[in-house]
Formats: sequence, structure tokens, C-alpha cells
Amino acid sequence: MIRIVFAFMVVSSLLLSQELSKYISPSLNIKNASVIPIAVSQAFIHGSRNEKRIALTFDACATKYRSRYDSSVVQILLETKTPASLFLCGKWVLEHRKETRFLSQQQLFELGNHSFIHPRLSPVSAARMKEELLLTQNILFTIGGKTPTLFRPPYAEKNDSIVQCAASLGLRTIQFDLASGDPDTSAATKKLIEYVCSKSKNGSIIVMHMNKRGWHTAEALPEIIDRLRKRGFVFVKVSELF
Repeated sequence: MIRIVFAFMVVSSLLLSQELSKYISPSLNIKNASVIPIAVSQAFIHGSRNEKRIALTFDACATKYRSRYDSSVVQILLETKTPASLFLCGKWVLEHRKETRFLSQQQLFELGNHSFIHPRLSPVSAARMKEELLLTQNILFTIGGKTPTLFRPPYAEKNDSIVQCAASLGLRTIQFDLASGDPDTSAATKKLIEYVCSKSKNGSIIVMHMNKRGWHTAEALPEIIDRLRKRGFVFVKVSELF
């Protein structure tokens, strides 16, 4: 008999730390995310190098103060009919509930877990790490109506503990092989376009930002999409690269 083990998402079973509980309004009725199978305990960095498929990913990182949202990035993706995978922090979602619901409804996008307050996970305990991921799962489900199956660690940290914790909650860890460099204030629009277009390969996962920490992302994005399509690349969601 084959037994399938499931990860069960129950926020009520967590004793939220003071660090996270201060962000949760008592009036917010957080629902338990759907039960999903335990994921592959391995980080995914890029797709097949034999197919001209490529994935654009955008992180919406939480910040100490109110997180921001670059709606122009999303508008460009919709106007150019470009699929993308969006990794959202739980605190960002709470501060952008209307936007999260909108993003969740778009067929072009898939939403992933990017932790709750965007901490470095490698120094924290297993319980604290699980709290970050599990709370974000439930918040994304409560606000967006869907349970994420993808996870991107903050600061691109990757070790066995992080990957295994994510897998135990049904999350596949997604890294990338091409960092656009858009948080660099010295990366002007032209530089960003040239770098991303010259470094993209078959199966590449490109990371950018949609919380206005990508200073010229929206300015560079239309030409990046156009150039890569002219080179024969087909844009897909990360999950389609598996």
C-alpha cells in the first residue's frame, strides 16, 4: 500500500511570536490553507537548457515600514500578456489585500510564498522558520483564495534546513540563475536591459522586484520582454519549467 503524507496548514496550532503577532489584527479571520502533499526537498534553480522557455519572477518583499507596490510592473505584464511568478511576503499581503486579490485572479500569474517579514532564515530556529512560512501560507489563502506551492527564501538563502522546512509544508523552493540586479540604485534602465537580455539562457529563472525596490524595473521591462521574445524565448510560469 502506498501511503501519501500530507502537510497540514493550521495557523491556530502555532503560538505566534511577539515579533509576528503584532502585525495580525484581532479582527482578521485567518483561514487554514488547503492540505497539499509534501513537496520535493530540493531547490529549483533553472529549467531545461534544451528548450527556449524562460520564467520571469518578481518578489514583493516586506519592509520594516509599510511595504510598497509597483503597479506599473503588473500592468506591463498584463498588457504584453507575459506570464510571471510572483513571490509575496505575508506582511506585504496584509498591507495590499485588494492588490493581492486582483493578482490571484489573473490567469497569467501564480503566487508564491516569500516568508512573512523577509528575515534571514538561516540563523533562526526551526520553529521560527516554520512560523514565517506557515503564517504566510494561511494569509495568502485567506486573502487570495489559493494555496501557494512555491517558496522563495528571502535574500536567496538556501540550505538543507530551509528547503526541508518548505517541503514539509508542501512548498517547492524556487531560486534563480539570473539576478537582474534591479535593487542596485546604480543599475540604470539601459544597463538593466542589456544585462538581463545578454545573460538569459534556455530555462533561466529571472528575479526582479515589484515592491519599488527595483528602481528601474518597470522602465526596463517592456524592452526586456520584447528583446527576449525576438530571440525566440517563450515566457512561462516557474511551475511550467518543472
